[in-house]
Amino acid sequence: MKFSLKYIGMAAGILLLGSGSARGETLQDAVKNMLQTNPEIKAVSYNRLARDQQVIQAKGGYFPTLDVSHSSGIDYQNGYNIGYTEISRPKSTVLSLRQNLYQFGATDSEVSRLEATVRSQAYLLQGTSENLALKASSVYLNVLSNLELYELAKENLVNHERIYDQMKLRSTSGVDRKADFDQVTGRLALAQTNMVVTQTNIADAKTDYQAVIGRLPEDLVKPSSVNADIPVSMEEAEQLAVKNYPIVKSAKADLEAREAQYEVARRINYPRLDAAVDYKWETDVQNPNRTEDFIATAVVSVNIFNGLRNKARIEETLQSVYEAREILNNTTRQTVQSIRLSWQSYKTAQDRVTYLEEYVKATGLTAEAFDKQWTIGRRTMFDVLDSQAENINAKSALVKAKYDKIYAEYRVLSGIGKLAKALGLEWPVESSIETAQADAPQK
Repeated sequence: MKFSLKYIGMAAGILLLGSGSARGETLQDAVKNMLQTNPEIKAVSYNRLARDQQVIQAKGGYFPTLDVSHSSGIDYQNGYNIGYTEISRPKSTVLSLRQNLYQFGATDSEVSRLEATVRSQAYLLQGTSENLALKASSVYLNVLSNLELYELAKENLVNHERIYDQMKLRSTSGVDRKADFDQVTGRLALAQTNMVVTQTNIADAKTDYQAVIGRLPEDLVKPSSVNADIPVSMEEAEQLAVKNYPIVKSAKADLEAREAQYEVARRINYPRLDAAVDYKWETDVQNPNRTEDFIATAVVSVNIFNGLRNKARIEETLQSVYEAREILNNTTRQTVQSIRLSWQSYKTAQDRVTYLEEYVKATGLTAEAFDKQWTIGRRTMFDVLDSQAENINAKSALVKAKYDKIYAEYRVLSGIGKLAKALGLEWPVESSIETAQADAPQK
């Protein structure tokens, strides 16, 4: 019994790891921490904020530019022919004001393009948050699943040790053959090996948990079902996914950005009207006295030819529009495929749990009956071990199926963009479309 006591002690250590938390860490706690600290989410958040600054730069086209320049130096003139040398120190200060008056909507289109990229990044952040929330749910459930499988492996080991002790006694007294005892010894060794495997699986699950959540698990609490939030049919789930999945929305915003970019390129061929105002102060430049000069002009400019660059630029942006449209079509297809697979997985998991519960009940009754019959000589020891092993395997399959069912529910919710909301959480504030539209100054 030394081996079992050692493993029971190790099991207690595993289950009590991080027991400093009085309440225990819920799935909501884990996902919330992930949303706040995950580097991938933070990187997308910073990218979204950077796009705000691009919008501000584009809106600068609505405002004038004001520049000032100053020059000063020395002018040394040596008049060899007229016999004198003249030294002056010219100074010039120029204040320049420039304002675009009309550009056929080029600035408007550029602002629209960059605002669309802001929305695209905000939706991308939502999608990244949903995907990582699903991944966080997976590693959370994986830890819990492996802990339960460890308990079943421990139960299996205890069963084998009990049979081993009885067979050892019977073999020593000559009641059973030594070959039977040797076979039981081999099965005990296999049960011990399964304990080692389950311990390794727990360690691996905790490593995965730390990589995604950002910390080791502490007293995890088994989450409740979110079945009530699942759409009632695959068709409804498919419609919700196409309508609400953030990655699809991001692809739509990318298409809008490409279309606005095309409009910007088309404006290159149109004339533009600018106003220019210069105020100049000069000393010792062309006149020894101080002079002031004020110039106000209106400038109309249009490009006649620049090596077909404009035509190529327009064609380039048009092809980009076609590309974005196909990316949107492909994203929609993949979203539909994913939600259909998720829905089928969810329905299959429901059926598996129902059938496996009946299987566990039946194998449990069989194992109990065989154990009683063995004591009165109506069953062999191997009948007992086989029935107990089948019952343990059935319980293990049921544990996996129950966690697969919970994960399948989360997978469906993630596919329609509602997993974080179903867990009572919010996406990062940078993913808010209202915030994205309000960050940059209005026209």
